[in-house]
Amino acid sequence: MRVVFDATALGSGLGGDETYLTGALEGLALAAGPDDAFPLLLREGVEVPATIAGDERFAVRRIARRRGLVHYVAGLPLAIAGERGRADLVHTITHAPIPPVLPSALTIGDLSFVHRPGDYPRTTRHRLAMLVPRQARAARVVLTPSEFSRQDLLATYGLDPDRVFVVPNRVVPPVAPAPREVDAARAWCTGKGLDSPFVLYLGNVHPRKNLDRVVAAFDAARRDGALAGCQLVIAGGSWFGAGVAANKTAPDWLVQLGRVDDATRRWLLGEARALAYVSLFEGFGVPPIEAMAAGTPVLASDVTAVPEVCGDAAHLVDPTDIDAIAEGLAAVSVDSPERTALIERGSARAARFTSAATGRHLWSALQAATADRPNRADPRAMASNIR
Repeated sequence: MRVVFDATALGSGLGGDETYLTGALEGLALAAGPDDAFPLLLREGVEVPATIAGDERFAVRRIARRRGLVHYVAGLPLAIAGERGRADLVHTITHAPIPPVLPSALTIGDLSFVHRPGDYPRTTRHRLAMLVPRQARAARVVLTPSEFSRQDLLATYGLDPDRVFVVPNRVVPPVAPAPREVDAARAWCTGKGLDSPFVLYLGNVHPRKNLDRVVAAFDAARRDGALAGCQLVIAGGSWFGAGVAANKTAPDWLVQLGRVDDATRRWLLGEARALAYVSLFEGFGVPPIEAMAAGTPVLASDVTAVPEVCGDAAHLVDPTDIDAIAEGLAAVSVDSPERTALIERGSARAARFTSAATGRHLWSALQAATADRPNRADPRAMASNIR
């Protein structure tokens, strides 16, 4: 099998796309055979994941990543033109090449742009609404990280169920930062105003992440005394210029760090009293599983893919109910039997999301895409595995 990967999401800072692609490549290295090949199209100056560095199956070709749709219309088709007749597929995220130079394996993380179009700039949502359904129907296989998103794709676009596969994200087991990294992370965060025990939000700052309600709920829990002396830390880059309403008043208990490096991310996950992740819409949601792997209890929303991914290892709440969020923040932040149980269940839950599992499911999907007849590996297999 020869599958070209558009790997230009690596090094891009594109949140879930980069996380998914890293795990997919690491997983393929474990699942594929010695004669398979996965040429990577990579930006200049960006390195492949260390786990596949030097693996001849992942030969690198450097390309420039042009902005927006230009990448799919001009840059990507040109880059893979020489693979026509050699490669079986091209794997891309969100969009396929235009025109379709090779059969595609298309990863679609979620359909939030369908269900929450107001969260996106007008040109972005129009592009997604026009191209994604057409390209999903044309793809040899469609990959998505949860059974929730798989069912959403089937219902929204009327896709053939045998062509839509769950390929879950993987979560890297926690590695404690080195002492010098701890010192640097603590000093940097202190310089940003962090000086107390804290509850963490980690992820992109985007309207569907529901941060204004989290801030309001945290304020209520502080006033009630449950979180007195605690701060709320928001770590993540802003998408589409989104912000937090509390910016206008800037209470001293709210610390906004922006995008953080990997060492600071690990330190925050390990030091937080809890992670608050009450998103309104997710196709997967990696930060809750990362927090569980770090031994940090999780407050999460009870909608879309989040309950499927978190199972019984998170305290789930209605993300539109500020009172429920405030009560949940207290439940996961204050020492109690429930908090202890969540930490124990979270560690077991996180251990399921390995590179090997990601690779196994991706490999099955790619085999289906390259088979002469439709594959009959169960596209829904991951849903049962993570329940």
